[in-house]
Amino acid sequence: MSLRIIVKPDQIRSWIASRNGTPVRRRNTDGDLAVLFDGDQPDYESLNVDELIEAMKSNHLVLLVDQEAGKTFHKFVQHG
Repeated sequence: MSLRIIVKPDQIRSWIASRNGTPVRRRNTDGDLAVLFDGDQPDYESLNVDELIEAMKSNHLVLLVDQEAGKTFHKFVQHG
């Protein structure tokens, strides 16, 4: 596992796109974010990447990811 924090919109966009992920937010929440790789889940609503980035900014989150090709481990982490 090769972890790194990404915060730049182009890095986030690229990481999600290269893994065919879908940014989502748990319904009726502001900051419970995730990226799904295996289809929809009823508790989540889809976001576009720009909405995800805005939600990350609003909630002071960074994205911790496994940068190895094909790996989908990710976690949104609060900072500052």
